[in-house]
Amino acid sequence: MSNFTKLMQQAASGVGGGGDFYPYTIENSARFNDNDSAYLYRTPSTAGNRKTWTWSGWVKRGNLDTYQSIVPYTESGAEWFGLFWDANNSLVYDVCWTTGTNRIIKQTPALFRDTSSWYHITLVVDTTQAVGDDRIKLYVNGSQVLFTTYVTGSGSVPQNQNLYTNTTTVHYIGRRVSSDRYLDGYLSEVNFIDGQALDPTSFGENKNGVWIPKAYSGSYGTNGFYLDFADSSALGNDVSGNNNDFTSSGLAANDQMIDTPTNSFATFNPLKITTGSLGAFVLSDGNKTLSRGSGNPQWVQQPTSMVLPSTGAYYWEYVHDAGTAKYADVGLTKAAADINMPSATNQQIPGYNTELQNRGFGYRLDTRATMDSTSGSYVAGSTLPTTPALGDVIGIAMDMDAGTMKVYIEGVLETTFTPNTFDPAEGWVPTVAHYTTSDVGTINFGQEDFGFTPPAGYLALSTANFPEPTIGPNSATLSDEHFNTVLYTGTGSSQSITGVGFQPDFLWIKRRSAAEYHWIVDVLRTLPTGFYPPALPERSDLTDAVTSFDSDGFTAGSGSGYTGGSGSTYVAWNWKAGGSGVSNTDGSITSTVSANQDAGISIVRYAGTGASMTFGHGLGQPVDFMIVHRGGDNWIVYPFSATGNLTNFLQMENTSAYLSDSVCHTNNSTVIGFNASGARNTSGFNYMAYCFAEVEGFSSFGSYTGNGSADGPMIYTGFRPAWFMLKKSSGTGWWYIFDSERNTYNLTGKAVFPNSTSAESDYPGGSSLGMDFLSNGVKLRGYQTEQNGSGTSYIYIAFAENPFKYSNAR
Repeated sequence: MSNFTKLMQQAASGVGGGGDFYPYTIENSARFNDNDSAYLYRTPSTAGNRKTWTWSGWVKRGNLDTYQSIVPYTESGAEWFGLFWDANNSLVYDVCWTTGTNRIIKQTPALFRDTSSWYHITLVVDTTQAVGDDRIKLYVNGSQVLFTTYVTGSGSVPQNQNLYTNTTTVHYIGRRVSSDRYLDGYLSEVNFIDGQALDPTSFGENKNGVWIPKAYSGSYGTNGFYLDFADSSALGNDVSGNNNDFTSSGLAANDQMIDTPTNSFATFNPLKITTGSLGAFVLSDGNKTLSRGSGNPQWVQQPTSMVLPSTGAYYWEYVHDAGTAKYADVGLTKAAADINMPSATNQQIPGYNTELQNRGFGYRLDTRATMDSTSGSYVAGSTLPTTPALGDVIGIAMDMDAGTMKVYIEGVLETTFTPNTFDPAEGWVPTVAHYTTSDVGTINFGQEDFGFTPPAGYLALSTANFPEPTIGPNSATLSDEHFNTVLYTGTGSSQSITGVGFQPDFLWIKRRSAAEYHWIVDVLRTLPTGFYPPALPERSDLTDAVTSFDSDGFTAGSGSGYTGGSGSTYVAWNWKAGGSGVSNTDGSITSTVSANQDAGISIVRYAGTGASMTFGHGLGQPVDFMIVHRGGDNWIVYPFSATGNLTNFLQMENTSAYLSDSVCHTNNSTVIGFNASGARNTSGFNYMAYCFAEVEGFSSFGSYTGNGSADGPMIYTGFRPAWFMLKKSSGTGWWYIFDSERNTYNLTGKAVFPNSTSAESDYPGGSSLGMDFLSNGVKLRGYQTEQNGSGTSYIYIAFAENPFKYSNAR
């Protein structure tokens, strides 16, 4: 590791980067590139315990959708054992014993397709257990994941059966005996414990809702080993004290990385990759190398996995390794841009194509700059003095506070771009564009040594260098202290629902197991008064619905189907605003406001005037998303940040597309303004406005465009989602709500529908619909027009489980 790399890591900890969050930090990982057929191997000289052992390791995935081995694989021809990802990205164990005919292959329903962060995997084998399902157990990020589907065989491994691991046959890490199923990605902190069945708490711990590493302190047994990948010249070096070293094949010194579970680095993003008529990109070398697999000559760009924080200065390097020297463009694109959207006649160059929302920067290696383009042309007078050659290091230094991008060639400053319009909070992601199928390039965000010393004050793009979120596991409050989901089963009588973690101010309940109206109550209206979408009236007669807000939840009444039907299952979403309301005189009328500025949540009660007016919302910043309702009229939804205007709105009780009018005339840091409107501002009626403003790392409100593919768009939220609501906005479509409590693993498919009384289901009518919740956002996996129609526009609102800075892969 270079001194500069160490310095950047130290800077991360000293600049509020959260280096103090991890009591135990991990220094190194090993990169396995399946193109290199990379693996480790060892033949034990003595057999170990063949009935009981534990494997623990951290994995960051590279390529997906292929068979890839993880734990040591052993095979004799008649016996074998292996754990691997299959082509569907399930984890699968394959065990055969005795004669080659006694075989079980079993897989998880959980899919593992998150490539931006790390999984902790613990496999525990103990055939001495009395219960069959306890003989092979899998844990991911500290939680058990069940093997539920038999691919081959049935039942379980016999009690006290000797398996083939820990024999005196060659053991492979990263491949199968038959020279296939090569691992693609990164391994870190690998422990193998011979003779003990340990749970994940021997290797990790839960800290404020995040599963983090801890040092293993026990014994290893005869064939146990610990690979820390600290010696780049011997990546298979065992530092357990046993000297059970592995030999490497296809691994080189430069496959040692500092991308680890305690400091994850940016790479190219395989979940947001160009496909179709423009030709697909192919990623390799741990998603650091980019090449074109097919397609006609045309500019196509590939974004990376991390959106730049809205503040700070960051440095990375790009090397055009092969192809034509001038046919690469390096810069920034909008994270919200849909790279699959343009036709083959539209060039995808950073800062060039307005169809891609690219009011950004681009340095094209033919010495031209692309910046702030509004007409699909290069910046006038943008020819630069130096033409880089193949293999030259292009350094990019992006100062988000100043809004400048400096370009270096072989360590020498070439130019400084300053755009006419740049808002760092809009979400900008580093990107690279190539032109022909022969072009190959490599990006480096600091996970390996930089070619040149970055300018002073610039940091690598990694999670340790992200600014500390205001809400998160290393901050004053956690995400689940502002929003939380609770599941419960009704009893038919009054019951206290606990586990929320705070006294909710805005509570939304939906029966899951049967059709029923939703039930919404808030702190500004006297219980039991509530709304029940998709119906329009306000009701005060449901005295057995919600009877109180409590310090750790609420009390559900004595038998209402809305909240407590006997044997019915329910989901309750809870938001913390500001407690009992206070008068707010910021507007032309006085409103009552319960506001939580830290979390961007406010509840407002105001009286309509029938004339132009404004009312205070208490957030201290403009509202990004707002729901307005009075009993008996429409549920009006304003996705302000998605539309960029005050005129477009949706109605939550129905499936209609955007409507438009001039009722809303103001949205600023203190007030919302309405003209006369029955649904929003009529004299003699009281209204509720539920207002939300985006807080980085906690909430996200925006839009996306569908591509009509099962490989749908990726939506970068900047956090691992706990709650996600979407609605088609350019046409008719249902509203959908997903959450991480009802969907504990991917594929996330269980939805409820604000416009319908329907019970929880995957999709009205039974068709497949779903998405993956990721460490940094959402990946659409369905192709139906309800969520991902080609060229169709959608809005979304999301709340966090944890900010990306501290999120595990999901």
